[in-house]
Amino acid sequence: MSQPDLESVSVPSVINKKPQYNIYFMLLVVALISLLMACLFLFLEIRSYGGFGAFRGSVGSISIPLPLDFLK
Repeated sequence: MSQPDLESVSVPSVINKKPQYNIYFMLLVVALISLLMACLFLFLEIRSYGGFGAFRGSVGSISIPLPLDFLK
């Protein structure tokens, strides 16, 4: 029985395989583009208010309680 010639046999390679773009790949691309656009718009919104660190000091979160007769 003769041995097969290993030089003549072409081994299938992953490198030569054509990438398959299906609907799930396209959904990932759309999601990536959407996230990048959201980050860009968030950056532009923050920059329009003075940039990062523009708000300093304490936040006035204490409010005066309303009297009970305000519903009348």
